Amino acid sequence: MDESVLRNLLSALETINNATSTNHARQEAQEYCEMLKQDPAGPLYGYYLAHKDNQQPDIVRHFGLSLIENTARYKWSDASLTPELKAQIRMNVMALASEGIFPMMTEKPFIKEKVASLFVEVVKREWPGNWDDMDVFLRQMFYKDETTREMSLFILRSLCEDVCIYDDPVAGLRKKDLRAGLLVIMSSEAILREHYPDGVKGHKNEVTLMAKTSADEKIAIAALRTLSATLDWVISSSVSSTSVVPLICQATLSSSEKIRLAGAECYDVLSSRNLSDHEREKMIWPLLEEGGIDLISKAYLAQSNQLLQGDSYLFLQKMVQATVNLGEQQLCARRNARVPEELSKFLQLLYAMTSHPSVILSSFVSFFWTTLLRHETFSKEPTVHTFIPPLLELYSGVLAKDFEYRRESDPVYAHFVAQDFESSSDFRTKVGAPIVPLSAFLWVANKVSEALKIEFPSSANVKNTIQFQRFDGALTLMEVAISSLTDIINDKANLQSGEILAAMNTLLGMLIEYNGKCPAALERIAASLSSYTDMFKLHSTLLFRCLDKLFKSVEYPMSSKSDLDVRELRHRSGITLVKIGKAIPNTLYPIYGEIDTAIQHLIQQGAISGGEKKTLLSFQLVIGFNAGMALERRAIFEKVVGPVAVGFQSAELQEVLSDPAKFMAFIGAVELSEASLKNVQGQEVEQLGTIIAQRRALLSWSVDALLTFMRETMDSKESTKKELWAAYLGPILPNLFSTIRCLNAVCDELAWTGLSPKMNRVLVLSPEEKEIMVTGKAPSATPGAATLTVTKLIADLKTWLSVLRDHCYKFLAQLTTLGAPFYSIPSLQTILEQSLFEHVDNLSNRQLRMLINSAVQPIVINCPTEYMDSTLSHLLTVLIPYLDQRLERDWKAASADGLMMDEQEDPEDLDVSDEIVKEMMLRDLTCYVANFLFAVLDFGRQKSAGATGTHKELTPLALHILSNDAIAQSAIPLMCRIITYKNTKSCTRSAETALCVLGALVQSYPSTQSIIGDFASMVLQAALEALHDPYHQEGHEKLILLITEVYVEVRAFNEAPKAVFQRASGADASRLEAFERELSMTTNKTKKHALVRNFLQGIIGVAKSEWFKQKEQGDKPVSVRTIAGSYDRPSQNVMDSKHEEDIGDGLASLFDE
Repeated sequence: MDESVLRNLLSALETINNATSTNHARQEAQEYCEMLKQDPAGPLYGYYLAHKDNQQPDIVRHFGLSLIENTARYKWSDASLTPELKAQIRMNVMALASEGIFPMMTEKPFIKEKVASLFVEVVKREWPGNWDDMDVFLRQMFYKDETTREMSLFILRSLCEDVCIYDDPVAGLRKKDLRAGLLVIMSSEAILREHYPDGVKGHKNEVTLMAKTSADEKIAIAALRTLSATLDWVISSSVSSTSVVPLICQATLSSSEKIRLAGAECYDVLSSRNLSDHEREKMIWPLLEEGGIDLISKAYLAQSNQLLQGDSYLFLQKMVQATVNLGEQQLCARRNARVPEELSKFLQLLYAMTSHPSVILSSFVSFFWTTLLRHETFSKEPTVHTFIPPLLELYSGVLAKDFEYRRESDPVYAHFVAQDFESSSDFRTKVGAPIVPLSAFLWVANKVSEALKIEFPSSANVKNTIQFQRFDGALTLMEVAISSLTDIINDKANLQSGEILAAMNTLLGMLIEYNGKCPAALERIAASLSSYTDMFKLHSTLLFRCLDKLFKSVEYPMSSKSDLDVRELRHRSGITLVKIGKAIPNTLYPIYGEIDTAIQHLIQQGAISGGEKKTLLSFQLVIGFNAGMALERRAIFEKVVGPVAVGFQSAELQEVLSDPAKFMAFIGAVELSEASLKNVQGQEVEQLGTIIAQRRALLSWSVDALLTFMRETMDSKESTKKELWAAYLGPILPNLFSTIRCLNAVCDELAWTGLSPKMNRVLVLSPEEKEIMVTGKAPSATPGAATLTVTKLIADLKTWLSVLRDHCYKFLAQLTTLGAPFYSIPSLQTILEQSLFEHVDNLSNRQLRMLINSAVQPIVINCPTEYMDSTLSHLLTVLIPYLDQRLERDWKAASADGLMMDEQEDPEDLDVSDEIVKEMMLRDLTCYVANFLFAVLDFGRQKSAGATGTHKELTPLALHILSNDAIAQSAIPLMCRIITYKNTKSCTRSAETALCVLGALVQSYPSTQSIIGDFASMVLQAALEALHDPYHQEGHEKLILLITEVYVEVRAFNEAPKAVFQRASGADASRLEAFERELSMTTNKTKKHALVRNFLQGIIGVAKSEWFKQKEQGDKPVSVRTIAGSYDRPSQNVMDSKHEEDIGDGLASLFDE
């Protein structure tokens, strides 16, 4: 070891860690340290720095360990590392673990963890082949003293995690050998002889470490954490033959918080393990029947009545999670018919957990009760039945949703609300437990009867009152109960079915007779009536009265247009009618005449709004469409849909939609402009608003109604039902396309020239819209008078245009599901391009996103094979390059302005600025384009039955796109470019798309021989560039998978992947050739993947220490990667060749943590 090198190294480390060092000095020091990492002698200097006897600062010792680890992880296969040097490194690592660290109580945790990690890296490469006594050494450390005992447990835990839990690429290469070795370490000689009479290949039998423990806190914690890493895979006899399970239970009672938490983690792993009946008999039943539940209960109850937080609360959560897993995974295993002797104690513990004031804990246990009450054995167990009444009582209180009231009155409850939820809006309790028959339903009916007597306060927000929440909770409980009784009331052999049916009729009669004056309560009752549809099929005595109540609710008198509760009551009643119509059409058909008469009467009297008229017509339509009478279906369809379709093609609308200027006059833009200039107020504003709204409704109501009708009737694959809609394509499509064209045209700022400046508000986002877009939450309503103003009418116009655009796109998407009748329309491709894209440059990124997602994607995906060439070829050839150019332009502009967002940042922490909103819209558009490419290129359709092989068929759409050179040559570069944009969601989605395309190209080889090489080159270059970019840390796993798959799949018959790796920064020619030889000799695909992952470590990226290094810019240092600054592309592109110097650890350092 050269003393001058050591002095220079220490000086460099001092410079790096000195806050007063200049950037230039720090950079030179960093370069020196990086250079030493490449020196074969680097691990020797690292050993000197890391050993405690040399008295170096902890940060220097940590760097010394990194020097050794760099060689162990990334250079172990290099030719420069001789067997003698490897042996020396191995001896040094053993010395560091056994005598190179300070005593357990004084050594820093990060040093211990680093030494253990380093030891494991060497183990994964050398043991057992070149280091056959590693396990002996580990055992000697365990018995030597408490410091080495803790270290041996750290090492064992880390090794178990890398081999059996994490997807470690190095361990993956030798997983079979390493797992076999771990089984030997973790099992006694007797257990091994029982399970492996002929021995475990390549290993000697060793004595188990599991039975040894210590009262010392640190040792106990290390031992328990090691156990938690092994209990999921170790031979079950190794657990049952020792005192491990009792020790785990005892650990949960420890006075040490950390020991309790480690014990709870072990308890959870044990409870969650997938066991056979024989293994469960040995490992789990002793816990359930031999005092284990007493210990677990004592541990839980000792902490459950305290105001916990931090690790103490985490312990309680772990205990609940483990106990629920014990019940669901072990006690309620599918074939288990054994009832434990201490079942009552176990259920009492779970009931105590259900009663805990924490909503998170109590709701988690609900899943167990659901499983228990559905289990073949336990659903009939009397002990279980005794817990049903108290559970019903408990859950009825939960369903009352008394969140605000209880939070204010119960400090304990309030404490756990603060722990469990960020805000009150996050709170939502769901009960999934089924209800048992008659006695339980009668109990529920009594609760509803009591709720119907509640008197509600006169409040503008009655739904937020405790009275309404209790009322709502009782009806929710009723709906849950009724849903669980369907099978019973249909089972005539069930002795209680008749009584339950009678009780349901009685309760329904009470709901129908309810004549309260609170519209919110009436709305809730109206919504609950749809839960009785199964009963109506068997007993329809009250059906007519139920419909009569709903019809009366639809026309419930409104005191004013702003009476929100009454509007919701009328709307909800109509929706309930539609639900009933869809559920029991054949039951309703005999009274269809009366229903039609009632609806026509309401329409003619003008007693209902346009929205309510649409809903009632939908009710008629779903009855006729779903009843089993084909002739009547056509007549009803034509009666309901025909007039609306004919109205939509009226001459008046055709004239309005013939020119964007006429359309703007029709929607009231000119009138509103004049009103804003004249400052019109009061009654004039109301009259103007009424006139404009009535005029707009001629268009928007038709589109909305047709869309609703189609949604309600196109959920069937029957061709005869589609034929009914196909007949109306002629009347519908011309004005639909014209509407879309006009909507896009009025997005042009020039269209609003000459109008009042206030009209520009139609084209820009309001502050409220920006806040919703950025934070995901609507701003708090501002109290004040609800006076109608011109400004409010302008805002209504903006909303109307947005809703109409959304409905038009979705209606067009619905029409594409008709298949050939839609796509066979003459000149459809030209019509689509003119209506959808003639004014596409006027659309904001938000509007373009809506167009792609709601209209274009369904048009492309639903296109039948025989129409793809005529409809899609030119459309996609034009659209995809446009999207590529627009995204590239906007991302360049965004980068130049300085990207502001970090995708991992909580949206609520972002400033609602124009820059943030603009960037968010760009990110959203990029994600939607990435999703669009994935949708059209996915080839996930399975092969037909009887077909051989495990590959999936290539969908006709993907085949068409990839077979069309013009489309493929634009789609693949767009996909690759999205991978490189600083947006992790779209990056990973595009990586998934690339994997789909890869599968298609490989599956179709050799017919894809001409493009597969170019595809591999583009994808690898994009993925390597993204992997090089620190922004994409969250997407590294997907990117590495993509690079690995492309290399393994394509390299077998093309040189392109190798050529890309040769050009990559950091590539070493000799190492690449060695990698290629090893890859060619490997037949196992998993090993091939591991080889590529391992090779990647040396050719990609920059060291983590470089990511945040400051650069000189005047007198003000700025960060290379900053949330609020410009994201500079590295001066050295990842694909540029560079032979003069190494750029650093690269991908290797990504796995450092």
